[in-house]
Amino acid sequence: MKSVMYDKTDTVLVVGGGPAGLSAALIMGETGLPVVLVERDRILGGMLNRLFRRYPKGDNPRDLLNSLHHLLEVNPQITVLTETTVSAVTTQRGNFQVMTQNSGDRITREIEAGAVILATGLTLMDVSIYGEYGYGIYPGVITSLEFEERLQEESLKTDRNPSAVAFISCVGSRDRSRGNPYCSKICCMYTAKQAGLVRDLLPDARIYVFYIDCRICGKGYEEFVRDVIERKHVRYVRGRPAKVLPENGRLIVRAEDTLMGIPVEVAVDLVILAPAVVPHPETQELAQSFNVGTDVYGFLDHDQFPSAPRRVFTAGGCRYAVGIDEAIEQGMAAGGRAIALIRGKVRP
Repeated sequence: MKSVMYDKTDTVLVVGGGPAGLSAALIMGETGLPVVLVERDRILGGMLNRLFRRYPKGDNPRDLLNSLHHLLEVNPQITVLTETTVSAVTTQRGNFQVMTQNSGDRITREIEAGAVILATGLTLMDVSIYGEYGYGIYPGVITSLEFEERLQEESLKTDRNPSAVAFISCVGSRDRSRGNPYCSKICCMYTAKQAGLVRDLLPDARIYVFYIDCRICGKGYEEFVRDVIERKHVRYVRGRPAKVLPENGRLIVRAEDTLMGIPVEVAVDLVILAPAVVPHPETQELAQSFNVGTDVYGFLDHDQFPSAPRRVFTAGGCRYAVGIDEAIEQGMAAGGRAIALIRGKVRP
């Protein structure tokens, strides 16, 4: 097992290679600051690799990712370590001594960093606990992220195209009994995006969105959802479905339209669930290693730093549910704060 040491005290360690971590690394590297970016997966990009389109413009996220990759490759100040995780953290002379382990080449690296940015991203809740929706039981019930992957693979249109599709929002969000009491924030927009994409691909399909209420705060967001409802004729039904049942090769979605006060039952071929957003499991362990506070749900709490409050910064979905643009903005902000810290420390 090989060992490599980085001993520059003006180095900034970025943990996480999603949009927040990449943007943080790039803005610091552009100023000449040495950056080491570690990512646990084989490739960079995080959720960007699994998405078919972005909202509200509908552009391809891989175009953004390719642009970020190019900027990383041409900047000699940025060292990228993929398939790498943080294995141990100590502090010495006011800096962090961080041991990392690579799962591919099995090299152990010791990095001395003057600041750290945690950008470990987010993941989705396991919705199999909602047995009434049949996830993992009925083949036609999938999650929103699995649907994005189907769109990437162009496997939505088959010899037997779905004639009806239902989207169910807030599965595990705003649910105190089995899920999480918080709103996952991004689900309303990506559900509208996906419903609109189904209309583009399957012009004759019937499309339903079951929702609690629409929380769509952002530039162009209201207009985007309104276009999906009015121009693309996606039917929005206010009410949480009670059950999804198989019947004659199809799926029956039963709910109550709480605006109309009437029961609703529709037969569809595909049900797409929008799971609650939750932090990655390793985020809690990293928080303990760097002595960073977390909230009751496991997200990094940027308002609580028990020690070294100005040397560990957070960005992106590890703090709370954010979209791609917001993750990039937070990454740039965290990178700017790290620049101010390091430049202030090394100034004669």
